[in-house]
Amino acid sequence: MKKLEQVSDIINKCVSYIGMVIFIVLIVACVAQVFFRFILNNSLSWSEELARYCFIWMHMLGASLLIEGSGHATVTAILDLMHGKIVDIIIELVIFFDGTVMLYAGLKLAYSSRTNLSTALSVPMWCINSSVAVGGILLMFQAFVAIAMIVSATE
Repeated sequence: MKKLEQVSDIINKCVSYIGMVIFIVLIVACVAQVFFRFILNNSLSWSEELARYCFIWMHMLGASLLIEGSGHATVTAILDLMHGKIVDIIIELVIFFDGTVMLYAGLKLAYSSRTNLSTALSVPMWCINSSVAVGGILLMFQAFVAIAMIVSATE
């Protein structure tokens, strides 16, 4: 169990650092766009697209980080009435199922867009669309770790 937690922590740190780099690129692209548009009166054609793709990747990677601290938005009206490890396991199974759906849909989306290029950056669209599949894999792994921790805590 300790090994699984260590792997989860390493993955979370890597995802956090990647997310920070993506966020910095996002901010630089947005600031450059504002500077070029309003100061130099010559807007950039690629900065908005870069910012959009950075935001997509940051969102998909960041979703897995919220599992560890139960940071996802929840409606707890029914959950407040129920208590116990079974409810926690069911919640993590729903997250695992969501990750599975994201993995399937992301692979399908990436495959269907394998020949397309983005308009301004000419980046293959499968690189952007694969973020859904990567986010799904990370969600599935973190949900698996959470289930394992819940089960081991009851023993």
